[in-house]
Amino acid sequence: MTQTVQDWAGKLSANPLPVMQRTLTHVRDLLQKSSVNHNRLSEVISRDPGFSLHIMQRLSNLPNPPKEAVTKISLAIPLLGMGLIEQASQTLPCLEDKLKGPPRRGLIDCYSRAAHAAFYALGLAETQGQADGDALYTAALLHDLGEMALWSAEPDLMRSIHAKIVDKNERESAALEILGFTLEELNVQLSLQWRLPELIHDSQGLSNSYQPRPLTVMLASVLARESSLGWNLNRTHDDIELLAEFLDITHDKASAQLHQLSAEAARALDVLPLPLPAFYLICQDRVTEESFQESVPQKPLEQIERVTDAPQSRAGTQPKPDSNPNVVPVEKPKATVPPAPKKRINPLQDLLNDALQQMHEELGLSRVMFAMLSPDKATLKARFVTESDQQLSLKDFSLNTTKPSLFKILMNKPQSISLNRNNAEKYLPMIPQSALEQINPSGFIAMSVFIRGKPIGLFYGDNGLSGPGVTRQQYDNFKVICQKTMQAVGA
Repeated sequence: MTQTVQDWAGKLSANPLPVMQRTLTHVRDLLQKSSVNHNRLSEVISRDPGFSLHIMQRLSNLPNPPKEAVTKISLAIPLLGMGLIEQASQTLPCLEDKLKGPPRRGLIDCYSRAAHAAFYALGLAETQGQADGDALYTAALLHDLGEMALWSAEPDLMRSIHAKIVDKNERESAALEILGFTLEELNVQLSLQWRLPELIHDSQGLSNSYQPRPLTVMLASVLARESSLGWNLNRTHDDIELLAEFLDITHDKASAQLHQLSAEAARALDVLPLPLPAFYLICQDRVTEESFQESVPQKPLEQIERVTDAPQSRAGTQPKPDSNPNVVPVEKPKATVPPAPKKRINPLQDLLNDALQQMHEELGLSRVMFAMLSPDKATLKARFVTESDQQLSLKDFSLNTTKPSLFKILMNKPQSISLNRNNAEKYLPMIPQSALEQINPSGFIAMSVFIRGKPIGLFYGDNGLSGPGVTRQQYDNFKVICQKTMQAVGA
């Protein structure tokens, strides 16, 4: 018998949403201080959908609830008391402990979009002069409760829905096909089960309400969702056009305002393990849309030539002794004279680090790595990594190469690959689960490195664990850097 949306809401609402480990740690640290900073405590909690939901849910269950709805975390905390906050910090499930691999990535992505939507809604409320922007913040933060709950309790089911969303690009039809109802309908039912503020279900687009407040929440959520996939997508530009109409400003001004809000959100969220779309704004002048790059011949980076320069030894720059025969040079004790550095031509470590730095800074790749093959050729393990601070790290990357995989195939001969939406269905099944947890399944580039005919490892790069795919220009210049590095090492 097919379960109704009410059945699903009842099942999912029985368990709390998990909380990010850094939120739990930060809350516990703040509670240990002799004088608790309530404003700082509310800031930390209000940036985590899991902890915020728990606060709002407990607030609605008070024996004597306040007469007027409380939608601001800083006002809810005094009503609940520090004892409840401390208990929550010890008992709420930790996201990183509960979920691994793609399910963890799915919920982390969802939390990132929720936090960005909250900041966008608050910013739009201030722009429009709307009262009680904190209510809009909370409504946007908890707008996608259904998706969060499914990632937490039914990750395999949500992965199936997400795969169809990526493929069909329509959230409504993907959820209807698998669940029999939309994610928006599930959001409404969950908000009713948890007795959350009315604005949360009013902003799901299911009623005839077109009031400014629900529309602000809806628009903020859409902007957060689309911008998380990329700033140069047609859908993102269409949403910015909606923002321009909503605010009655030009498209350029709306785009600038959204970029500013995204940057403000990134500064506030940089301590959390969340993808930050604002990071890609920094690289936007380096990265051009693939459709344009495919029609314009790419010029290799001129700066790449510098990787072939050998480090200069300082031995030849020492001053010569005075040639005056009447002056006898005094020889200093050997212990006080630092030994002259040995001359090394193109040391491997310097070249690899130099190549990674170029990939990161000049190509705009968020995470780059050189993974080295073990002497017995049984393991491929991260040796050098360059990445942005806000990205989940590649430093623990390790892959067993004794079993068949895409990376093992790469090590058979000098070759490269750019995984993208067009070939993901073919190549993703060839990647072990342990590696999928660390790489970006939406798009990455890799190239094996051979020296004198023998494999030593591979270069890897992506635009963040949950970022957009790699552009054609990034891939082309990535290959050039790899080839130049191999030439320099083999010279």
